[in-house]
Amino acid sequence: MVAAEPAASGGSGAPGASDAAGTSGAVDSTGTSGPAGAAAASGAAGEGAVSGAAGGLAAGGPVAEQSVTTRVWRAAALATLAGGLGIGVMSGHRRLGRAVPLATAGIALGCAVPLVLGSRHPPISPEEAGAALARCERRPTFSVVVGARDEAAVLPQLVSDLSRQDYRAANGTPMFELIVVDDRSTDGTAESVIAAAAEHGISAITRVIRRRGDGLPDGKGAALTAVQPEICGGDVVLVLDADARLDPALLRRAAGYFAAGANAVTARRRILDAESSWLAGAQADEQTFDGEVNRGRWAFGGCSEFRGNGIMLRRELLAAAGGWRAAALTEDIDLSSRIAAGAGERVAWALDAEVWEEPVRSIERLWRQRLRWAEGAFRRAFEQGPAVVTSPKLSARARVDFVTYVGQLAMPPIILGAVAASIATRRGRGVLSLLAGYFGFTALIGWDSLRWQRRPDRRPLGARERLGRALRVSLFNGLWLLVVPRALLDMTRRRGPLRYVKMEHGGAGEPAVSAGL
Repeated sequence: MVAAEPAASGGSGAPGASDAAGTSGAVDSTGTSGPAGAAAASGAAGEGAVSGAAGGLAAGGPVAEQSVTTRVWRAAALATLAGGLGIGVMSGHRRLGRAVPLATAGIALGCAVPLVLGSRHPPISPEEAGAALARCERRPTFSVVVGARDEAAVLPQLVSDLSRQDYRAANGTPMFELIVVDDRSTDGTAESVIAAAAEHGISAITRVIRRRGDGLPDGKGAALTAVQPEICGGDVVLVLDADARLDPALLRRAAGYFAAGANAVTARRRILDAESSWLAGAQADEQTFDGEVNRGRWAFGGCSEFRGNGIMLRRELLAAAGGWRAAALTEDIDLSSRIAAGAGERVAWALDAEVWEEPVRSIERLWRQRLRWAEGAFRRAFEQGPAVVTSPKLSARARVDFVTYVGQLAMPPIILGAVAASIATRRGRGVLSLLAGYFGFTALIGWDSLRWQRRPDRRPLGARERLGRALRVSLFNGLWLLVVPRALLDMTRRRGPLRYVKMEHGGAGEPAVSAGL
């Protein structure tokens, strides 16, 4: 069971197998757990099964829930690609090209300065979060949700990490539950979770939902539809990737932000084995860079967003937003926009609540991952963007921030057009100024964000190492100059449902030193 604070009971009774919600197909519920204040059905994992349509968000069945590309989206993708290329070509014009350096520098500085300043003054600091939790009469409970397909190699590590969480009631009972969706695995994923939960003594708070059926939509968002908010027992729903590794203080630190008044929080993402290769190290610093950007957006009143590993939000907020959507290619930013438009909620960034994950270890897999992220960003903009920019729940600053952040997606096509213009006209000032603005901005934010990084001995990075890593993350971000135009081109030609390509995990690596806050 999930322990409740004595002041009040949370949840609405222990969910059983018949409560499982997902897209059409058979859903088995394995194991026992209960929400705050509810007794678990038993102390050992058991079996139960429910078959048939299990509700979900789409009454039309699995095909209606799959990610499709409408004609309007294809036209919008083509217009974005063509428009960006056209603007870039204009940089080669003898007169118009003179304005490019000034405009580029102005935009880059205008975006960088608020982010750098804002990130130093977050609305909720780690110290304030900790103090709020200490004062809290009833601490929030958590439902930890993991969507998994063929993840038997890594899930036992995550179960072990959860068993060591220090977020517990006075009598030692965990203030969280674990729900794992076994999404048609063939490697014994469900069995590995059950065995690990028994080994580490958390069977009573662990549940496995087996998602079964033919023709079901693929992807993380689709898997999460099997765990809609009504079957979660915790006050807060936390979504983790199967390869996540956790510090024992994660839930306690995250709870402080909710105690301080946040309704939506995202964890700081860290990369395992960051020292193993240039590629892994670049991804580690990219996560730090991205955190700096969104922490600055949050502090400056912008429309800050979730990131997929470490999504946290109050259960009632998730329910009000309509729960999880199988049609979302990138479920994190899709949900970010829905809670922003519908409830005016912006996502708090918890610097001290760290979630570790494996790096992508090959260029081929990295390319596939980034193509999905880029296309997901455009799909979010086309589908959710109008509701965000017209939402009366958001401030003008938040809406402008959203438009600016989404607008950066036009930069790669613009630079591509400028490259073509420089080749045709043999004048390179326009494209060089655009490239200088792009890489200069990323290097500046990269340098500033790396102030949070620590060496294994907990000392800050030296100036030389920090500069080298800032330049590395800037160069690494150049990948988007190729990925974004390709994603737009793919969207213009897309027909039928998307095919989701799963990332493979090996289970290597241990969390390193924390931010040291």
